Amino acid sequence: MQKSLPYTTRNIFHASLILGLSTLCCFSLFSCGVFDSNKPFSGGNGTIENPFQISSLEQLQKITEDENLDKHFIQVADIYASASAELQNGSGFKFIGDAEHPFTGSYDGNGFSITNLKINFNKFDQYNGMFGYVKDGLLQNITIDNRAQLAKLDKGSGALSKPKTQLPDKMPRLQKNDVANMDGVGGLAGMNNGGMIINCHFIGSITFFTTGAGLVGINTGTIENSSFEGNLSGPVSGLVTYNSGSINRSSVKNGVLDGQVASGFVRYNFGEIQNSYADIGFLGGSNGAAGFVLNNDGIIRTSYVKGILGGGNRFSSGFVGDNRGLIEDAFVFVEHQITLLDNPDIISELGGFAGRNESDGVIRNAFTAGSISIDGNMEELSLFGAFAGENLGSIDHGYWDKESTGIETGVDEGDPNGATGLTTAQMTGPAAEQNMPEFDWVNIWRTTEAGYPLLRWEER
Repeated sequence: MQKSLPYTTRNIFHASLILGLSTLCCFSLFSCGVFDSNKPFSGGNGTIENPFQISSLEQLQKITEDENLDKHFIQVADIYASASAELQNGSGFKFIGDAEHPFTGSYDGNGFSITNLKINFNKFDQYNGMFGYVKDGLLQNITIDNRAQLAKLDKGSGALSKPKTQLPDKMPRLQKNDVANMDGVGGLAGMNNGGMIINCHFIGSITFFTTGAGLVGINTGTIENSSFEGNLSGPVSGLVTYNSGSINRSSVKNGVLDGQVASGFVRYNFGEIQNSYADIGFLGGSNGAAGFVLNNDGIIRTSYVKGILGGGNRFSSGFVGDNRGLIEDAFVFVEHQITLLDNPDIISELGGFAGRNESDGVIRNAFTAGSISIDGNMEELSLFGAFAGENLGSIDHGYWDKESTGIETGVDEGDPNGATGLTTAQMTGPAAEQNMPEFDWVNIWRTTEAGYPLLRWEER
């Protein structure tokens, strides 16, 4: 018969066995990284198939390290980033990527949000944003929710103030190859160089000391289904400052955009924009304001502007300040408020749709409606037309509402052909189809029961 171990000996044996198994188990867990305090992310290995998992501000900031800039990431929880105000000795979140070390991987916000992220948009870096510089990377499903930082801007404070410097004779223009010398400042990214930004959103308030935009400073890649919502102050553009890529199904909505120069959507467009809109609480610029694009050298299709547009300046227009490209199937429905400044020499080229349409500019199948009010002496205006201040190019089927605008002149200087004034009744309801017959009412436009026409993509 086998002898049993004494009671105390059995206890010691069992305790040793349990301790040994526990030690082995803990060793295995640590070796697998489950409780590894040095592990930088919540999971994954940084590949496309198994991206690093991000669940905290600390992990988000670690992406800036050089060895992580070409990796792939997915957010797996909401990130409350108020503590970012303490980073970099109070300077805030360190931008992910720069010109020398760009972010080339991918980040999927996965439907989660990043809240109260402190970004120093006025740091003396060329590219500022949550992502400083993205090259051929992918940003998708990201929401930066800084709505708690929304500041109340005085309506029109910048738009109705006297410019500090004398304006040039012509609207300032940027050449396409000037982008290398530009600062890229945006809520999500300073520079998107050939990358893709899909379903990304910034909500909040930003004040810029240099030219900045709500979402992306410079875009040479693709932006789709993305938006900015909130207030901007300074030399501002609602979504993008400079675009030579493509923007589709994107928007700027609500809020106040106010500064020396302001554009509702893009400041300089050399690329293609379509199916997009700016629906703004108030847009004003003391040295220039345009509802959608300040300077267009590219293509804009099926887009629109709504809201309140204020200005008392040389460049104030419902859709485009200066057009050298193609704009087709677009509309403006704004309350246009113009306040004449003390110096009449700086007032010129104001239009319900376009300030100036250059010799190589084409505006096709477009209309403008809403109210236009002018505070001051109309005789001080150099050029003002209900559709365009000056037309040196081609207007093919451009319409304006003579009743709502109160303006009988469609084009003040240049070729008036193609700009047609209609009554409100002629432009609204089913009657619009008969009175604007050149519009594609099957594929692009649709009438409404009693209002102005809308673009069909707005239904989808």
